Amino acid sequence: MANGAFYFGLVRALAESDRPLWSQMSFSAAEENFHTCARHGIAATVFWPGLGYLPVTELVLRRLLPLARDGLDAWQVDPGERDRLLTIIERRCLTARNGATWQADTLHALEDEHHLARPDALRAVLQRYIPLMHANTPVHDWPVD
Repeated sequence: MANGAFYFGLVRALAESDRPLWSQMSFSAAEENFHTCARHGIAATVFWPGLGYLPVTELVLRRLLPLARDGLDAWQVDPGERDRLLTIIERRCLTARNGATWQADTLHALEDEHHLARPDALRAVLQRYIPLMHANTPVHDWPVD
């Protein structure tokens, strides 16, 4: 839900801006950002018009979350719900932890600290993930073991 709120709020704000993003950034810059984010996830550094290159977490915190908030307001989303969902995105940026980092950290902990072989560690990650996905708690609160 947090991802959806962030996406739909951001799309609304960007689409309604006086100067659309696609008129400020080349396709090749957007493509480079896409590939960089695919490779580095939350640790990526991307290009943004007017800001240059910066960590994606900083971009989200400084520029994209306020836009998403404005877009959700334009959709008339309840402010309490808006803030609850966007705070999850904010906490991911502040902690540099999302579902992918939790999975990788948990896998490495199981391999390194518990000396599990990769297939056993992968099974153990899945076993830990299943109850957490239904717990309705943000991933930055999930234990790494």
